[in-house]
Amino acid sequence: MTNRIAWASCAVVALIALGACSSSDTSGGAGAAGSPAQGGSSGSGDGGTGGASTGGTGGASTGGTGGASTGGTGGSSSDPYAQAREKCIAKINALRATKGLPAYNQWTSAEACVDDQATSDETSNAPHGAFGQCGESGQNECLGSGAAGIESCLDMMWAEKDQPGCAGCDACADSYTPNCPNCDFYGSATGNVCGHYVNLSAKFFSQAACGFSDAGGWAAIDFR
Repeated sequence: MTNRIAWASCAVVALIALGACSSSDTSGGAGAAGSPAQGGSSGSGDGGTGGASTGGTGGASTGGTGGASTGGTGGSSSDPYAQAREKCIAKINALRATKGLPAYNQWTSAEACVDDQATSDETSNAPHGAFGQCGESGQNECLGSGAAGIESCLDMMWAEKDQPGCAGCDACADSYTPNCPNCDFYGSATGNVCGHYVNLSAKFFSQAACGFSDAGGWAAIDFR
């Protein structure tokens, strides 16, 4: 299944494995102006995990004939988005806790892959353009908020539940179907986009990975 949804302007787009839509997708519903974009996308179930980047070690240098010199080790590359990823997962789980939902585990092995997805999508200006490459079954995407704005973007996604057309979304949490009553995933029927909230509140996902574009503006959250 594949679902996506997009919000325009400082955009938000969401996608899960049952359909597709984004602010620039031909299949997506209209988004709310001025909101950061979140996109959701999903494959057909459990896929492979994204690759994690590892830092190499440097070689030790040997000393000359005088005093012994100690060899230095090369430093491993640090994750520049580590703090943003932690904030992202913590925020998602804090929102889920308000509904008594179990926390998502941080899907660390996919994070470097999700960074690549966000970078690719921002570079091509195509929300969910790289969806499915990290083995995810759902995806939300924030267009323009960057790492610094991830928490506010998540707040806007979660607030979709308060729209009239999303009144039935909690009933979709156990097993999402595109025909769930009163939960307009794409926003095509009522104009109320609900897919970002569905991905964030789902009981059929257990892991989430937050990735950030190297181009600086977009962020993606993959679920499985």
